[in-house]
Amino acid sequence: MRTVLKYIYNTVLWTLFIIDAVILMVINAVVFVITYPFDTKRRIIHAFSLYWGLHYFWVNPLWRIEYVCKANIDTRKSYVIVSNHQSMFDICLIYKIPLVFKWVSKKEVLKIPFVGWLLKFHGDILIERGGSQSAKEMFKKAEQWVNKGCSISIFPEGTRSKDGEIHPFKEGAFMIAKMNKLPVLPVIVEGTNKVFPPGGFLFGGCAKGKIHVLQEISAETVASMKTRDLSNMIYQIMKEEHKKLKEISEN
Repeated sequence: MRTVLKYIYNTVLWTLFIIDAVILMVINAVVFVITYPFDTKRRIIHAFSLYWGLHYFWVNPLWRIEYVCKANIDTRKSYVIVSNHQSMFDICLIYKIPLVFKWVSKKEVLKIPFVGWLLKFHGDILIERGGSQSAKEMFKKAEQWVNKGCSISIFPEGTRSKDGEIHPFKEGAFMIAKMNKLPVLPVIVEGTNKVFPPGGFLFGGCAKGKIHVLQEISAETVASMKTRDLSNMIYQIMKEEHKKLKEISEN
């Protein structure tokens, strides 16, 4: 009986999500055309993306969000935002951060209906794995957005974690921070792998997505450290804080 209810629940959710996505994508396209000439930062499109991502939690009574340490964010600054990656729903949670930011994402994401299209409207930075020319373009585009007052958001693990743990970071995010003299804002997400478990297409039932904003790593600290050392330091900080967060959740 529980299995039957699970499939009914998922059928209803997927049906609503697809209808919802079609409607929102049309509205998004209209908003983009209207605002593109004057909104060079794409602030309005970002606000629309915020609504799009978070409204899934607002309308589903089985999903909740816990937001910790918002005070660690200085909205006057631009950051390189780095987060662990458990699920596609991490993106939704990170829109709780009150900054206008651009994602760094793999070009393969463009193949995902609606999600890929939204990245193009949003002005996000798309890269090819292992391509040196693509990396150069990423740094150039990141600089252009930073100069407009945007932050850059990236999953430094490079892919979703299959076991929910935080795995060693790639250096790209920290190279962007050093090149643009930006502080790094570490963010931990937890519980999104229960909202949408990896390895399938079935949504979870009752779940709480947690977003925990850690203290920034100052631009001065970023400038003073080698990229690899900076990456390892932030990885260790986030790994320890994630462990504490999981222990609290399990008790």
